[in-house]
Amino acid sequence: MTGSETVERRGAPTRRVSPAALAVAGLVVVSTLVRFAAAHWFTTPWIAPDEMVYGLIGESLWSSGALEVRGLPSPYYSILTPALVGAPLALLDLADGVRWAQLLQALAASLVAVPTYRWARRLASTRWAIAAAAITLAAPALHYAGFLMTEPLTLTVVTAALLALARAIEEPTTWRYGVFAAWATAAAAVRLQALVLLPAFLIAVALDAVAARERSRLRPLAWLAGVAALVTLAVGAFVVVGDGELSAETVLGAYTPIGASSGVDSDWAVAVLWHAFDVAILGLAIPVLAIAALALCVFARRDHDPALRAFVAVTLAYVTLLVLQVGLFAAEYVGHVAERYLITALPLLAIGLCAWIARGAPRALAVVLPVWALLVAAAALIPLEQIAERATLVSTLTPAALEALSDGQARAALVAGTILAGAIVVAVPRRWAWTAAAVVGVTLGLASYDSGRRIVDATAHEDRAAMGSAPPTWLDDAGLEDATLLVTGDRLWTSTARTVFWNHAISEVLRIPPAALPFPPVTPEVEIADDGVVRTATGDALRRPVVVTPSTLTLAGEKVSERPAGDSETYGLTAWRPEVPVRITSRVDGLLPNGDFGGSARITVYACGPGTLYVTVIGKTGDPIRAYVDGFELALLETPAGEATTHEIEAPPYANGSASCIFDLVTEGFAGTTTIDFRPSS
Repeated sequence: MTGSETVERRGAPTRRVSPAALAVAGLVVVSTLVRFAAAHWFTTPWIAPDEMVYGLIGESLWSSGALEVRGLPSPYYSILTPALVGAPLALLDLADGVRWAQLLQALAASLVAVPTYRWARRLASTRWAIAAAAITLAAPALHYAGFLMTEPLTLTVVTAALLALARAIEEPTTWRYGVFAAWATAAAAVRLQALVLLPAFLIAVALDAVAARERSRLRPLAWLAGVAALVTLAVGAFVVVGDGELSAETVLGAYTPIGASSGVDSDWAVAVLWHAFDVAILGLAIPVLAIAALALCVFARRDHDPALRAFVAVTLAYVTLLVLQVGLFAAEYVGHVAERYLITALPLLAIGLCAWIARGAPRALAVVLPVWALLVAAAALIPLEQIAERATLVSTLTPAALEALSDGQARAALVAGTILAGAIVVAVPRRWAWTAAAVVGVTLGLASYDSGRRIVDATAHEDRAAMGSAPPTWLDDAGLEDATLLVTGDRLWTSTARTVFWNHAISEVLRIPPAALPFPPVTPEVEIADDGVVRTATGDALRRPVVVTPSTLTLAGEKVSERPAGDSETYGLTAWRPEVPVRITSRVDGLLPNGDFGGSARITVYACGPGTLYVTVIGKTGDPIRAYVDGFELALLETPAGEATTHEIEAPPYANGSASCIFDLVTEGFAGTTTIDFRPSS
């Protein structure tokens, strides 16, 4: 072989994965595993009815292709979250499916590190961009990954949409507008709350034009207005062609009540104020002050970086509208601060903090000091029951630790923390500004650990109160199918939601007024006639093979399975193979789930004829019980304390089976009951 015959062989060029990409991927993996491990200690479902709705709609989506609650009709809630969590629920045993869904949720939430890093990298060094991603992942809000909720996917998709919005404002092109529109559409498909991205676009473009002193940057507003008009016309035409009716309910589905409120309430402004302060709590106040400093640098033209200008414009526009949107919603439907609807502001806070540090921690005292004063005032004035009570844990995870303190201690801690946050921003030397990120990241991590412990306790307590410690799948375990659940106002509605979720046997839920039932979303009414026959809204007698009722109802038919109240805080359930048509023979009101009562209890016997009501009373206080029938006093029932006596109360002589008899038991003390049984005369 001569030299001319030699061939130099070179390998194909290779692209090495950057250390930054590996670091971000590592953060995603570690966060996913940590949140998934924490979720194993949570009792799911917890947040009712949201988890039941998303879980069962997802199950139906994968099994039948319909957005329904296991065959029951439902308005539109979301499509992407049910699609994410529904696959394991449809393909696996329900308990195993929940665990796999939690893993997918943990991954979905942890992926927020990717758009957070990419956005922060445009404003700061690689190191600080990674820090922004890590701070975001440390927050307590990521515990929602342990539940069948929209929050995990919303956090990531909205952050990606906001990044796309910032890029479109920074360097306007048709392609970037399209990317933003695609992400905004995806965000709305996760949760309709994300529609706030559209007006945020308008305000952000205007703010960017003001900061840049360039009127030409307002041109995208005309472009978006044209697109919005076309989309509105297209949606309207589609709806009209589909069913001929265009209404808020048709477009918003289950979210229709959000826009149905009448009039402005003075509490709304206060609710918006407390939600604005909670945005500061999300990042422990320091990021809010840092972003205020960056905003002054941008609008005073001290920093001409278009990427920073776009970030500030998007952050101010989106967070302002988000606080307004969530505050108004919470004032009407929640009653306290709903932090879980604000968590999409979290990546913005982390990015702003790290960008501020990377740019030399500018003081900008002209704006930082007034904002700091407002935060301290809000910390001193906000009612603690808005953010730090056991009942608010489900919605406000970040300040949950304050619940362990007395009111005075919690107030002092809140005010002191806000003062310390401002002192760090204003007084710490610039070369030590990195400590601000360390303080925020570590404190959020500790808050995440504390809120995780509280969630473990709260979810276990809620599940025991609503269901007890017996297996929740009792109907499926009994081999029953095609069961109709009759719902009264006796039981906790959360217990009903859990019963439907865990039992595939339930194919229908019917409501007996005045019971109100948030779940299932659409529940037809039935009524009990005087003869006890259950009739539909059209007056037809109900005919069903299996009917499940609270233990307060007795049906004519055969008991096939029973779930006692046990250690729960609600009534037990009984499964019946009823006579045809379905007929209720008796109903009990006024008893506690364990059969005790104080004051009065009522037994209604339907189609009441000659017979005797047998009531076994356990003496608690030993006070006598007055027995009434249809308002007439018949007897005085004596049961000594600590003893049990079966009393007999005769039906009135006019009872002929054509109407109901009402038996009232009235006592000034406290008594228990075991057996309540009406036996017709032979």
